[in-house]
Amino acid sequence: MWLAIAPATAVAQTTIDRGSAREAQAMVDRAIALYDAEGLLAFRTISQEPEPDFRDRDLYVFVFDQAGFMAAHALFPQFVGVNSVNSRDIEGKMYVREMIERASETGVWVDYVFLDPMLGEPAPKSAWVVWHEGFLFACGIYAGEIGI
Repeated sequence: MWLAIAPATAVAQTTIDRGSAREAQAMVDRAIALYDAEGLLAFRTISQEPEPDFRDRDLYVFVFDQAGFMAAHALFPQFVGVNSVNSRDIEGKMYVREMIERASETGVWVDYVFLDPMLGEPAPKSAWVVWHEGFLFACGIYAGEIGI
């Protein structure tokens, strides 16, 4: 009988508390609202003072300009100023270019593979990307499905 309990216990201990698609969308909305209130100063807040509004568990906001330069990043602030337009994921997908091409003012999901901050290894990711006043605001989930 204890054999049936042991696997369930092991699974419960390895469960990761992940952010949801709705939380990612709300985080992007908060970043846009901050940008509307503070202008470019919002990018400093997102990159240098992200918690809890712009970085929570495996959720974090990042912002690109139209050319693919990183304007803000809540998890990797050292990427600010780097042009990522030609970045490829481990499967060869040019995910930043796709984000720039597909993003809209109403938002769209873009799938790619990226380093999961909770696992420390690459994992499938879906990012919610929204164009707003010349910037691409984004936040992704690592759940593998959008699951709204």
